[in-house]
Amino acid sequence: MSTDLIITGKYGVLNAQKLLNATSNNINNVNTDGYVRKETQTYTSCVDWGVGATYTRRVYDKYVQRQLFVDNGIASYYNAFGLGMKTTDKVLSDADMSVAKAATSFFDELSTAANSPTSSASRNNAKAKLENLVLRINSATESMLDSLKDTNSKITDDINDINSYSYAICKINAQIRSLSLSDNSVNNEIYMQMLDERDRLIGELSNLTSVNVKEQQDGCLAVYMDQGMLLANGDTYATLTTQNNQFDNTKTEVYLHYNGLNGPSNQNTGKVKLSNNQIGGSLGGYLNSTDQIRNSMRELGKLTVALADALNVQNKAGFNLEDIAGDNLLNIPSVWGTSNQSGINDNSILATFNEGQGSNVQGYDFQVSFVDGELNVYRIEEGKGKVNITADLPAGAVTEAGGKTYINLSEYGLSLTMNKDLTTLKNDGTIFLVQPTMMIGSLVSSNISKPEDFAFASAVRTRTASDNYGNATISLSRCTNTGTGFGVSVDPVTKHPVFNAGAPTQIKIDHAGNYLVMDSAGNLLGRAPASCNGVNVLANAVTYDATAGVFTTTPMQDYGYDVSVNGTVKDNDTFFIEINTGGQADNSNGNALISIRNKTIVRTTGSEQVTTFNDGYANLLAKVGSDVSAASANYEAAVAKQEQTQKLYESSAGVNLDEEAANLLMFQQAYSACSKIIEASQTVFNALLNAM
Repeated sequence: MSTDLIITGKYGVLNAQKLLNATSNNINNVNTDGYVRKETQTYTSCVDWGVGATYTRRVYDKYVQRQLFVDNGIASYYNAFGLGMKTTDKVLSDADMSVAKAATSFFDELSTAANSPTSSASRNNAKAKLENLVLRINSATESMLDSLKDTNSKITDDINDINSYSYAICKINAQIRSLSLSDNSVNNEIYMQMLDERDRLIGELSNLTSVNVKEQQDGCLAVYMDQGMLLANGDTYATLTTQNNQFDNTKTEVYLHYNGLNGPSNQNTGKVKLSNNQIGGSLGGYLNSTDQIRNSMRELGKLTVALADALNVQNKAGFNLEDIAGDNLLNIPSVWGTSNQSGINDNSILATFNEGQGSNVQGYDFQVSFVDGELNVYRIEEGKGKVNITADLPAGAVTEAGGKTYINLSEYGLSLTMNKDLTTLKNDGTIFLVQPTMMIGSLVSSNISKPEDFAFASAVRTRTASDNYGNATISLSRCTNTGTGFGVSVDPVTKHPVFNAGAPTQIKIDHAGNYLVMDSAGNLLGRAPASCNGVNVLANAVTYDATAGVFTTTPMQDYGYDVSVNGTVKDNDTFFIEINTGGQADNSNGNALISIRNKTIVRTTGSEQVTTFNDGYANLLAKVGSDVSAASANYEAAVAKQEQTQKLYESSAGVNLDEEAANLLMFQQAYSACSKIIEASQTVFNALLNAM
């Protein structure tokens, strides 16, 4: 009997010791990152007296743990996206850096100067405000470019961390598999520590990229990206690499290939390009934020071109304080594209913004491909792929001259020039990419060298004949364009405006009250009906066919200017349109420049809608602000969900010191009691010996 007591006490002491070890280990690791609570279970012996086998296990809910990995990726994605867009949002919305505020300030000062068209001081102030507007646009674009570079650096850091974790998970998977195939995994402290470390590594990885985890029969965990790309198992691990886009060095592309832990991988080792939507986590958030930053740069560039073109065209429609024709207020440089054959040949492409078509410009990139000997033109929108627009090009859009190829994308306000003829380009199979608006904000500059350069006076003026019978007077309602295709050109020698042949210079009233339009030679050009009441006569006039001697139904062309006749007209009343010689005190073109602030000059990308500059800027600001706000709100929601899942996970896997302290006392008492059993058995054994 004493032998039975000794055996019972012995197993009891050993069992209590194991229980104490597990509890002590839990208490010691209460603050250890990745530690999972251990629990020792005891089974009754059906052969000998006392306890039977013991088994120590990790206490956690693997399904909650998998959900926590998912929640980590979602929260990290929105946090990274918001951080990536933070600078862009600040640059565009900050009152001290606002382009819209600078534009408003310029137009206000321009209005003051136009009201005193001969005042050099007022003109100087307007010049300074225009230069400040250009500086704001330059700075905003450069700041977004710096943000892009900074985010690309974070992408590289995340990829380095992902590679480290993937390799570490693969390595520890192999170690766990080796140990699990032996008999040493049961109750093995090192084995359980390895399981804890593997879970910790996967948890860290899940912050960087969205992961799915699947158990394998050999004890390994296969870790996949959210869209199914393997990151690590027990034999293979993925290595991510970055590479600048061959056409755009601000765009980071991510590639994946596999390595074997013990020699070459049996997986396909070729590089696979990953799309941003395949990645998730902070890496996916940063990648998607770079797309939005580039789009914001394009939209700001589009706004810049639209405003600059409108100002340039209007200023060239007048003449300045030196009595010469106005010039561009802003320089809009052409933009060089890139080729897939850089360094192989000298094929090049240049994008030029068409004058007078600023309102057609949109935030697209364009690809011109000569692959397989065919010309194809694509419109590209960041994050949405490309659209073939070759079939939509109008007849005559593609031309050749002087060994060069030209493509006029008038619908988008652009012309493309390639330095080789079509046959050469097709034989070379060249692919070009041009990004007209992305960096144009940093390239635009002021063309005002002196305050006199503002052309406040219109190129033409009006005069009412002194011997008219009616009381009507003529006024200039519009003067917006000059050039060979309009009514007024600029003499290349004198720089003074002159009428082109056939330009309307006279309005006469016929017996029916209609408005007859004539040129300086007295030739009849067209007629506006009396019903137009003299409003915008040229716009309401139809042409006259001199050969047939009849008026047609064809509207007269746009001559770049128009007039209105106000009041009562009589038969044979005559009104004149003249070159505004010596009209420096005139401010009609200055008023037209000021009115640009309220004109619809900005095309909404992907839409037929045209808005004002300030509305276009407000739309850009709203888009960026909405993205940042949505990311912030989604991040807060994701963190709340993550914390909820974390608490649920820790309710089983986490160490509760109160619970462990109670267990410690209980197991200490059990240890003492079992020791007493051994002591009692010794007393019984001695008594038996003495009795004999």
